[in-house]
Amino acid sequence: MKRPVRWVVLAVVVVAVLLGLRATVLRPRPVEVETAVVAAGTVEDVVTNSEAGSIRARRESRLGAERAGRVAALPVQEGQRARRGALLVLVDPSTARTQLTAARRDREALNATHESAHAAEALARQQFERTRTLRERGLVPEQQMDEARSRLDAATADLRATEARVAAAEAGVRIAADEIGHLAVCAPFDGVLTRRLVEVGESVVPGQAVAEFMSLDSLYVSAPIDERDVGRVAVGQPVRVTVDAYPGRVWEARVTRLATVVDVTREQNRTVEVEVDLDRRPDGPTLRPGLTADVEIVLDRRDDVLRVPSAAVMQGRRVLVVERGKAAEREVAIGLKSWEWTEVRSGLAAGQTVVTTLERSGLRAGAAVKTAEAKPGGTAKPKTAPGAGASAATANGATPDSAQARAP
Repeated sequence: MKRPVRWVVLAVVVVAVLLGLRATVLRPRPVEVETAVVAAGTVEDVVTNSEAGSIRARRESRLGAERAGRVAALPVQEGQRARRGALLVLVDPSTARTQLTAARRDREALNATHESAHAAEALARQQFERTRTLRERGLVPEQQMDEARSRLDAATADLRATEARVAAAEAGVRIAADEIGHLAVCAPFDGVLTRRLVEVGESVVPGQAVAEFMSLDSLYVSAPIDERDVGRVAVGQPVRVTVDAYPGRVWEARVTRLATVVDVTREQNRTVEVEVDLDRRPDGPTLRPGLTADVEIVLDRRDDVLRVPSAAVMQGRRVLVVERGKAAEREVAIGLKSWEWTEVRSGLAAGQTVVTTLERSGLRAGAAVKTAEAKPGGTAKPKTAPGAGASAATANGATPDSAQARAP
């Protein structure tokens, strides 16, 4: 065989080997991805709290002592319920009771004096009437008449003086009794004693806080939302509340208050407080003030629309679909967008398979992919959980254009 022919045959063999290696050993491995099937369902436009919210009580009081003294009794323990008017803290009333006893005795003495003065006034009046009758008949001189009138005036003045002293004694008794009342710190409404700030034997002064008391019948959630969403939130909008302590439970509620002032404590993360009242459920779990809670304010809702997991939508309103073992890029028109779902108005059809794990290395249009079993409606979860961002419109890489796509 001539040399040129041998070189040609050798070249052919080398090319064939390289092609075989490329098709087998050197062939790029498919990118493993998770997928979801495009299907109809519900999509909501929601606003979530930017930071963790808290359950609070509408009625909460920090009770203080009205008089100085030593704590004599604490009849209610922390965590116990108490009715309105129930005694929570008692400052030693022994001195006040002694003063009340003394005031009552003074009143009794003055009552006796008043009775004596009343009798003297009655006698002076009788003598005056008798003397006046005799004077009209000319049986007594004018001087005797004047003396009778003078004695009546003196007795009347003495009676009025004793009446004033009796009234003052009555006031003294009431003041002493009220003083005992001021030594008792009572429940201002039906509720729970959440904290005792003093112990028996401790000295207190007027105005010193001695207990904290709150009602568990009027709870609400206070949560901050990003300032960018305040223009879309209004009182009365429906809200879903979730509590970390009770995973899986959802409380349906409505926005009851939207703060008028923006919190500028952190200038780079300005927020507005929203409040959501919670209805008490006798058959539900016990909610406690201080528990962490998240809110989802539902701005819009559309049922039975074509949707994909929001994790499948890239910037620029594009998705990757799986066709014949490869990823293919499709441009879509989107509508409502939430943390989990995005409405697709055009560009996809029901039953198509979209990629939900877009962060995989080597994944691009035209790349071979290896998929897990796709489930109808999608299984993707949001990359950022509610409570860690602003609203669904800006989640999962959405651009301002995608936010505008919410509107029909």
